[in-house]
Amino acid sequence: MRLTKILLVTSIAIFSGLVFADDTAMLIDLDKQWGSAGGPDGFVSEDVIGIGIAGITGIAEVRQAATIASEEEYVVEGYQVKFLSTDIAVMVHTTAGSDPHASMHVFQKQDGKWLVVGDAAVPTAE
Repeated sequence: MRLTKILLVTSIAIFSGLVFADDTAMLIDLDKQWGSAGGPDGFVSEDVIGIGIAGITGIAEVRQAATIASEEEYVVEGYQVKFLSTDIAVMVHTTAGSDPHASMHVFQKQDGKWLVVGDAAVPTAE
C-alpha cells in the first residue's frame, strides 16, 4: 500500500510538471510579443498591480510606460518560469541596454488566456 502511494504521488508530480512545461514556451513568447507590441492591451489584465522605481503601479502606469519611445532593441535574457498552479505562473528575466533591469511577472489564465496580473521591475548594474 505504501509503495502504491509513493508511485501514485511520483506519477502525479511528473505528469503535472509536463502539463505546466507546455505553457512555459508560450509564456516566454507572450512576453516577447508584449515587449514589441507597443502597449499592454491583450497582455496585461486591467486590474494589474505592480511595483517599480516610482512605487506602486497599475494599468495606467503600464500604459504610460508603453508610450515612451525607444529606438533601442529590447534584449531579454535569463527567462525562468515557475508554475504555482495550472492557472498561475511566475516569470523572471533580465534586460540589457540603456535601462538594464530585472523583471518579474505574475501570469494568470483568465477565460483561457494568459494575462499579467502582477508586475515588478528593479534596476540592475549594466
